[in-house]
Amino acid sequence: MLSPIYLDDFIKKHNITSSASSSSSNPVSVPKTQIAYGYVEGEPTIQKFTNYPVPTPKSNEVLLKIEAAGLCMSDPHVLIKGPIVSLNEPPAKKFVMGHEIAGSIASVGDGLKDDPRYQIGSRYALSISVACGTCDTCRTGRDSVCYGNTSAYGLNRDGGFQQYLLIDNLRSLLPIPEGVSYADAAVASDSVLTPYHAIQKIRHLLQPTAKVLVVCLGGLGMNGVQVLKNYGCKIVASDVKAELGPIALASGAHEFYTDVFESDHAQESFDVVMDFVGIQPTSDVCQRFVKLQGKYLTVGLGRSKLFLQNYELARREIDVIFSFGGNSQEQIDCMKWVAAGKIKPLTTIAKLSEVPYYLDQLVQGKVQGRIVFEPNSEENIKAKL
Repeated sequence: MLSPIYLDDFIKKHNITSSASSSSSNPVSVPKTQIAYGYVEGEPTIQKFTNYPVPTPKSNEVLLKIEAAGLCMSDPHVLIKGPIVSLNEPPAKKFVMGHEIAGSIASVGDGLKDDPRYQIGSRYALSISVACGTCDTCRTGRDSVCYGNTSAYGLNRDGGFQQYLLIDNLRSLLPIPEGVSYADAAVASDSVLTPYHAIQKIRHLLQPTAKVLVVCLGGLGMNGVQVLKNYGCKIVASDVKAELGPIALASGAHEFYTDVFESDHAQESFDVVMDFVGIQPTSDVCQRFVKLQGKYLTVGLGRSKLFLQNYELARREIDVIFSFGGNSQEQIDCMKWVAAGKIKPLTTIAKLSEVPYYLDQLVQGKVQGRIVFEPNSEENIKAKL
């Protein structure tokens, strides 16, 4: 078992980005076309779009200058399985990918020019779900599972792997708090929000005597550890990658193992188990270690199907809890947690032209934390993306 170290020291030692940035209120010169990366039906790899049009916002629309867009394991899933299902329209055949998005307002339609909320340079993150705001789920605060509109940025409609994105649903815009960088705001929309939302389902159980097993420490799991540490429970983290141990301990885990079966923890001994990858081997670990009447949260979407041991889980009266994304208020809360220093997402900044490379690295399991692209950085623009 590894010894804990301070997360701030780890970030400095390894030159990991976790800082705030400011925006400029100067007028933005908007090009007519741009470079983008996205999905094309029938193509197995992400495609580069040259001369992709930059839209002009209509009356109540805004044009968002993309300052940061995160890379997620859902991106290769889109390329393999296609866009997520939309109940409102047929499957998209082509769209720009990237669903972890933060940016600044570049221009607004005539109907918003006098609205102080949408001034040039105002900083916003996007909720992934383009929710209607009027259906029963939206009105009860569950807009991430909106029944009125199932569009989602970067998953079945244009997203953040481009320089500019048209926003025609203003409720998607969530103000970025002071002290939160664009990169952190972008990954807070999924990489932080998803574990945060899942943990809210069982937070009433989290106390100093509660024991929680976190399985897989990718972009979701490591942030999950940081969220859990604020609830005072005992956190045991597990991942096959030994190099993630120091980061896990620095993030708040009390113990780390590459194989929890080799630890001193007995099977059926954890109050809560959380699977942040969602494949059969990790599911099997969780099913073995969750205690009598414990909670098994499956959060990662690594496989479309999992085998659950019906008799064993029934005998122990296990609650199996599925979780997906999170709502817009929780996303705002996540950014506030980042602003307060409660969560420090581990991000690596990259050029937009490196989307295909890092997508391949992600699939091969060679990425730590989150890769965040900056489409409008000076370096990207000089290199013509």
